[in-house]
Formats: sequence, C-alpha cells, structure tokens
Amino acid sequence: MDIQAYETLITNQLDELVRDIIIANPKLNIAVKKGERVGDGISKFLESKFVEFTQKHQYFKESLASPEGKTKNPFDIQTFFEINNHKELLWIDFKAINVDNDDTNPDSGTPDKILTLINSGYFYLAYILVYYKGNETGLEFVKNKEIFVKSYFLKDVSSTMRITPANQMQVNGFAEPIYRTREEFLEFLLQKKIESNERKLKKATEELENLKQGNFKKDLSLDQLKELNKSQEASIKNL
Repeated sequence: MDIQAYETLITNQLDELVRDIIIANPKLNIAVKKGERVGDGISKFLESKFVEFTQKHQYFKESLASPEGKTKNPFDIQTFFEINNHKELLWIDFKAINVDNDDTNPDSGTPDKILTLINSGYFYLAYILVYYKGNETGLEFVKNKEIFVKSYFLKDVSSTMRITPANQMQVNGFAEPIYRTREEFLEFLLQKKIESNERKLKKATEELENLKQGNFKKDLSLDQLKELNKSQEASIKNL
C-alpha cells in the first residue's frame, strides 16, 4: 500500500470518528471566557469518548486513554490502527483551539516522545485539532475553515514549529501542516533540535560572558550588590 495513501486513510478515519463525537455532543458544560483555554477538560472528554466510540470500530482497536493523575503522558489516546493483518500503534494528542484567540501556541510535548515511538518500531503521533468558543452555558464546538476537526501527523507539522529551551515543541494552532515523507521528517526534526540548541548555546554564552564581567544581570552588578550590602550592614551595626 502506498505510504501516503495509508497515512491519509488513518487521518481521514480520525477526522470522521471525532466529528461523530462532536456531532453527538455539540456543547459541553465547561465554563470558558474569551481568551481562555480549557484544553485539559475538552481533552479528557474526547479521550473517554474516543475509547467509547472505538469499542467496535473497523480500524481502531484496543484504545486506551492516558492514565488519570499523571501529567507527563506521551499520549492522550493510544490505539492500534489495523488493516490487512497489519497493526500500527498510534499515539494521539488532542488540541482544543479557542477560535476567539487570534494567536494560540499550545504545548505539543517533547520531541523525545516521537523518538521513543520510532525506536519502538512505530512512527505515528497524530494531533487532532478541534475548535470551540464559549457560550452562555459553557462551550460549543465550532467549525474553522468549514471543518470541525483537523487531524495530522507530527511528521507533517508546520515548518514554523520550534523547540523551546525546555525541549517542548510549539506551533501556532492555526498553522497549516505540510506533507513530508517519513525520512524528510527525521531530517527536519534533527534540524529543529540543532536550531534549538544553537539558541540555547548563544543565550548561555551571553549569560556566561555577562557573569564574567561581574554582572548577575544586565542591570545588576556584583559591585552594586556589595555597596547595598555595606549600607545594610552599617544600619545593623548602628543598632
């Protein structure tokens, strides 16, 4: 089977499934104000519904939601995509986008998790984007560019994705994905990690040079703190 056709089948099935969940549950009793994000609550709802809706699914099998009480999970949903006796482990990450926010950069997790997945013999971490806005009683799912759901693989993430100093991937929620082959993605990810470490190295070098010049911060030197300390000690001695 052609790889791109295989990937398209998976994302189309994800879109269809989550769209069915949204149509069956168009509104949620989760309070939201303009500009606020309530992604965790929406994600937990979608996790439970995904497991429920895939109990007898044609393709998705053995769906498992992320464990309760753990904050560092590599997935929101783990499931197997089965076709012609081939089982593909998928990690799924739900991203709820508030359409009232012009700019949204939800945390997309550490890039190390996809390396763990690939090293275990699989490849696909899928993002499922859903869109919402607040209403009088909570929130409602809405369309963005005429669609309720957008699913794509991490390998196809927008080229604007960056890796933060804390080793977390970030990309604007409205940024469009771009198709890459699996090999192209590996090269892309390596380059992004290089760029991230170059930024960290530049910042660390600048901070080190600043410290060597006797400055804790740009506007706070060792000499200044010593003078302040002398004044404070003098006050104590005059008690």
